[in-house]
Amino acid sequence: MKIAYAGFDMLYPAIEALYENGCEIVKIFSNKVDNITEFNTSITNFAKKHAIPITFKKITLDDLIGLKNDGVEALICGAYYYRMPILKNFKMINIHPSLLPIGKGAWPTAYAILNDVKHFGVTFHKMEECFDTGDIILQKSFDIESDETHETLMQKIHTLLPSMIKELLSDFPALYDNAIKQGFGEYWDCPDEKDYVITSGTSFEKANKILRAFYGFYTMYRDGDISYRLFKAKAIKGDNSKEKFKIESGYIECETFDSL
Repeated sequence: MKIAYAGFDMLYPAIEALYENGCEIVKIFSNKVDNITEFNTSITNFAKKHAIPITFKKITLDDLIGLKNDGVEALICGAYYYRMPILKNFKMINIHPSLLPIGKGAWPTAYAILNDVKHFGVTFHKMEECFDTGDIILQKSFDIESDETHETLMQKIHTLLPSMIKELLSDFPALYDNAIKQGFGEYWDCPDEKDYVITSGTSFEKANKILRAFYGFYTMYRDGDISYRLFKAKAIKGDNSKEKFKIESGYIECETFDSL
């Protein structure tokens, strides 16, 4: 099967599985990232290893028309920053980390931990003009544990991707043609500052949840006019009744509040 791929390292096992299951990947579209909290090194190295053209420019409608004219059968998207145009009569599939139609939105993984979601998963769906609304092609689920972090949640997603890609390719035309329309569902707002800031007044339970939800991303601890930027931090219970929790972290950066 001749395909194009769009994405960075967030869902990297998908492109490896596509290649290992015999897909001819003719082009990769990726985007620039900070390579601290999000990465494109693996997908860049994959492109180099297999001599696949890769670009970090936004996908245009002309790009899609060109792919279709060159015999590309589908574009598969596994986490991509830019809004993508939709070309009618060209198969475009998105890999979304949630059980659609529940969990539409840009960052459902953090939301799920912050809001004590018990069941999560991965959905392959057709791409439409409105984000995360296309017909569902394939879906797998798993449970979220009480001590889940963003990192362990992503590991579960990565574990699912190879078998889901294999299933998708085993009967691609039938799965695509028999995709199921989504119901109304839920849109989950992307977390904002109030969701990742901790203060001395934050309970241990809430601080622990915030640090787990954004583990691998930056959070902040505010103490008056000083903000500490935390990376891969953990909350541990304090030693006495006055101290609610301590922060254990491999990276702490202190700056004045005004400079953030």
